[in-house]
Amino acid sequence: MDIYGDWVSDERRISSVHKQQEKEDTSEGDIWLKTDRIPEAQKQIIFGNIGVNDGFMHWGTHMPETRIVKHVAGFSIMDNVIMCNGTIFIVTDSPSSFPSLGSIASSADNSREDPLPGEWNMLSIEQARDILGAYGGLIQGTSWLSYDAIPSNYTLFSLWKTHSSLNTSTSPDPFHPPRRLFFPNIPTHKGVQPDLNGPIIRRQRSDSGFHPYLPKAAFPSLGLMYKEDWEDYALMEVPFVFERLVVADFRAAARSAINVPPFALPLVGLNASKECGQEKTVVTYISRQDATTGSRLRRADHDALVNALKTLHESNDFEVKIVSSEGPWVERLSAVAQSNVVLGIYGDSLADSVFMRPSEHSAVMEFFPSDVFTRDAETAVRSLGIRYIAWWNDRRFETDSLPSVAPGIDLVQEVQIDPASVVHAILEVVTRT
Repeated sequence: MDIYGDWVSDERRISSVHKQQEKEDTSEGDIWLKTDRIPEAQKQIIFGNIGVNDGFMHWGTHMPETRIVKHVAGFSIMDNVIMCNGTIFIVTDSPSSFPSLGSIASSADNSREDPLPGEWNMLSIEQARDILGAYGGLIQGTSWLSYDAIPSNYTLFSLWKTHSSLNTSTSPDPFHPPRRLFFPNIPTHKGVQPDLNGPIIRRQRSDSGFHPYLPKAAFPSLGLMYKEDWEDYALMEVPFVFERLVVADFRAAARSAINVPPFALPLVGLNASKECGQEKTVVTYISRQDATTGSRLRRADHDALVNALKTLHESNDFEVKIVSSEGPWVERLSAVAQSNVVLGIYGDSLADSVFMRPSEHSAVMEFFPSDVFTRDAETAVRSLGIRYIAWWNDRRFETDSLPSVAPGIDLVQEVQIDPASVVHAILEVVTRT
């Protein structure tokens, strides 16, 4: 856009229209962001101090050296990681100070194997000078990289827990929100690329493991980049330096995980912050009665639980929310985020419980068919300081008495519970001192 005329622009002002709005002090409908009203520290978080020429690096003979910041198997934080021609390079003269490449990532072609040399590689500084040259692009700030080809409902959560391990009072490293999330092995859309000369076809987005609203709500400035975007960088045949890269690879984690699900390794292996919020007595039941696959409560038990929760609301002044796992995402997550207690059938519908506000009166209650148990939800919420209770009908299991892991089958199953026992446990959780 070109602007013509004789006028002087004041720094931090966009145009004279902005000045006129300030003069009239018109707040209603004001779309201008008045930067002089934002604290300096906040400006740096939102805008940074990056100029238009700061995307280029000329390092000459002073090759950027990779630094390992944090690591557990499958989850790593590194500085100065270089990507060129689709290969991710770690540059170091001290390879013994780094975990093995197989502990960082997996092969895109065979996720059970270590990455191939064309996918991940480790170079000495001298080798990097010969292969990568003297200049390249700089990808500023913190980038997230999910290297898995099969998405997980816990991808975003695991990346955040890995990243937030830097947010401690003793850490010398600055903590900034992520700017972009790469999915190098997941295409933007499902299915076959349609004929570009044919009719316009609305394509379905690939599954990333989380609802598309979620990253926009949790990280509004986070850009999502998929396989095609990664290939664009590769085809440019220029090295790009990631200023900071947070890597998640669930298959690499699975090769080391023994007693916890792969996504949970950063939860138990890295010291991450725990967010605490204000206390409010809200109980949310996530119902799967409308689901066409997977397990659901036996109809009589579902009805009895709903009635018991309504009685709990009337007699104890609790706020009770009953939401469908198949309903609008906004409704479900809004209810979970306000809740002290969340309960529902085992499986993906409880993955959003990680957005509860932890307190000494918060808990997740998960209903299983008899002789079935998984630790996904238990490991996730306990890492946040949230109490966990599993149920087999009227049998109750907590941290010190959990049954052995025994995954169920993905078929329609009716799960039996004892609603009276569940309500008694809810009262115990929210009233304990």
